[in-house]
Amino acid sequence: DLPRQRRVRKQGGKRAASQTPDRRGRYVRAEPKEKVSDLAIDATVRAAAPLQRERGRRHGERLMLERQDLRQKVRERKVGNLIVFVVDASASMDAEQRMAATKGAILSLLQDAYVRRDRVAVVIFKNRTAEVVMRPTSSVSLARRRLERLSVGGTTPLTHGLMAGYKVVKTELLRDPTIRPLLVLISDGRGNISMFKEEPLVEAQKVAALIEAENIDALVIDSARDYSHLPSVQHLARVAPMYQTYAINACADLAER
Repeated sequence: DLPRQRRVRKQGGKRAASQTPDRRGRYVRAEPKEKVSDLAIDATVRAAAPLQRERGRRHGERLMLERQDLRQKVRERKVGNLIVFVVDASASMDAEQRMAATKGAILSLLQDAYVRRDRVAVVIFKNRTAEVVMRPTSSVSLARRRLERLSVGGTTPLTHGLMAGYKVVKTELLRDPTIRPLLVLISDGRGNISMFKEEPLVEAQKVAALIEAENIDALVIDSARDYSHLPSVQHLARVAPMYQTYAINACADLAER
C-alpha cells in the first residue's frame, strides 16, 4: 500500500519550466547551433570578440563574424500539467462508500491541480461506452458539480474508458505539445465489454501498451475492496511498465492526502 503520510501541498503553485523551440518564452542561455533561427546577439559577440585580432580586424572596423560564432537563444516558458481521470462508473463500483471515496480522491487531486494551475479532465465509463464528462479545465467548482451528478451502474467497458482518456490527451498535445499529461485510471479492473471484438482484458492491455508507447505517464488506482480478484488492473501494469499500480482500498488512502 501507499504510505499514509500526508503529502504537503505547496502554496502558491508553480508550473514546470520547459524549453521551447519557438521564440516564445524567457531567454535563459545561449548555445552554438548549426542553423540559428533566434540569434543571441550578446552571446555571439562574446564568442567572436576574443578572435578579432587573430582575424585581422582593425580598430574602428566592424566586428568580424564567422559561422562558428553564432549562438542560438534557448528559451523557457512555464508549461502546465494535464491530468485526465478515467473513472470506472460501472456496477462493480456500486457501493456508496467506494464511489464517495473515489470522488473525494479526485477532488483532492483537483484541489492540488488548481493550486499548481494545472488543468484536469474527467472521463467516465460504464454500460457500453465512455464519456468525457469534463473537458480540460482548472475550475474546481465545475468539477465538483460534474462529479456530484456521477451515477454508477451497468457493465465495465474498460477499453472504451482507456481509449477515451488517450484521445483526450492526444487532442490536448496537438493543441500544445509542451504540456505534461498524466492519465489516472480509477477502477477495479474488471473489464467485461469488448470494443474491438477481442477478449476485454486483452483489449485493455493493448490500449495500455499504446499509452505507454506514446510516453504518456499513467497511474492506476485499484479501487477494489480486496486484492484477490482476477483479472485486475495489475495486469495492465505488467503489460505497460510506465503504469505505476497502487492498490488502494476504495481510494481511502488517496482521499486523505
